[in-house]
Amino acid sequence: MNQRNAEKLKYELLETWNTFNHYITEALTFQNSEDVHQARVHLRKLLTFMQLYETKPSTYRQLKQLMEALGSVRDGDVLIEGLEADTELDEAFLDYMEQKRAVDRTVLATRVSEKMTPSLDQQVRRFLGGQLLRAFKKRDAATFIEKAKSERKRRIDTHKEASHMADRLETLHKIRLAVKRERYLHEYLLNYEDAASKDHVHKLKRLQTELGNMNDHHQLLLRWTDFSPPDELKTAYAAKLRQLESELDEAVAAVSL
Repeated sequence: MNQRNAEKLKYELLETWNTFNHYITEALTFQNSEDVHQARVHLRKLLTFMQLYETKPSTYRQLKQLMEALGSVRDGDVLIEGLEADTELDEAFLDYMEQKRAVDRTVLATRVSEKMTPSLDQQVRRFLGGQLLRAFKKRDAATFIEKAKSERKRRIDTHKEASHMADRLETLHKIRLAVKRERYLHEYLLNYEDAASKDHVHKLKRLQTELGNMNDHHQLLLRWTDFSPPDELKTAYAAKLRQLESELDEAVAAVSL
């Protein structure tokens, strides 16, 4: 990549970091769940570029911990917003989810307070303007795309070898993360690299949607499994788990790799 394009990409990524800072501040008001979602998306994009390196920058672990806390809150938001409390069992589960989300929000606020320091901000900016910029100027950006593609295919191969449902769900989760990374690389490099493709972005989006639907079903089942209903609702609870397991099986079968 020539120096001009490398500089342009650096500024795009700095703007991504600035946008993340905006959304993480808004997210902590917990007034709009979209703020949490956008903070998570922009942080994922930055982590994508950090993961290009075998030796990740020192900020990677701190940002990953923020991502995990954002993910817990986001999963709770999605489940609560999609839940229709039509039965006594649903209402009991909704109360449980609200309590858990409150805990997850406290964890997120604590993580942000601990991690989002001026030192972290400086380190991220130095990485984007230093190590990453030098890598873009020295290497053909197509190698980054090829690496992401190879990682996605490797994880798909691992999935095909999995026979137990727990292993299949774990491998699908890893494929989902690999798909996101590959998609973001293509989107950022469209203006700078011939190997980046809009058509491929559309294919990855389709796969990401299928994997996201599967993940939503999986997260819902996990939350219901952790829930302990009152004794008088245990029969209904067992039926609910069977229903959710069946719906998850369908969502897994619908993923076309």
